[in-house]
Amino acid sequence: MGLRKLKIDEEFRHLIRPLRQREYAQLEQNILSDGCRDPIVVWNGVIVDGHNRYEICMRHGVPFATKEMEFECREAAIAWICANQLGRRNITEETRKFLIGMQYENEKVVTRIRNRLGKNQHSIDTSAMSEAEEDRVCRHWTARRIAEENNVSAATVQKYAFYTRALEEIGRKEPKLV
Repeated sequence: MGLRKLKIDEEFRHLIRPLRQREYAQLEQNILSDGCRDPIVVWNGVIVDGHNRYEICMRHGVPFATKEMEFECREAAIAWICANQLGRRNITEETRKFLIGMQYENEKVVTRIRNRLGKNQHSIDTSAMSEAEEDRVCRHWTARRIAEENNVSAATVQKYAFYTRALEEIGRKEPKLV
């Protein structure tokens, strides 16, 4: 435990719904009275979960623990952040749709990387497939799994991905709007 300086990636931070003022104040009060009970989750020194706890601990000099996660690439870290945030109770329906779509988009990339490295999670041999066919198979398996995890259909996961891509495009042009 200590006050280790960590890096903040704005894209990672953007995936996590900001706490309401009352929630933040309660978290701050809890940390000041009980210490930082949950470790800050990091990947290569970059925070993937615990941005608010980190900020509060650094401001008040409260020691905290870290938990190092291993991800094979940036997209895998983003998919983990999305899945982790989907387990929270305080997200809106719009945020839920965005996170499911973002998780799907990033897991497709991770699956393609794994397939090219011979680490396919399924018994399907994609080596003889064209890139377009491999992409279709990756999308199908990924959408089905994420759909089951979130109690929606695979088609809904793909619609949420479209929603996410649209929001990301709007955000590039008008960040405050999103």
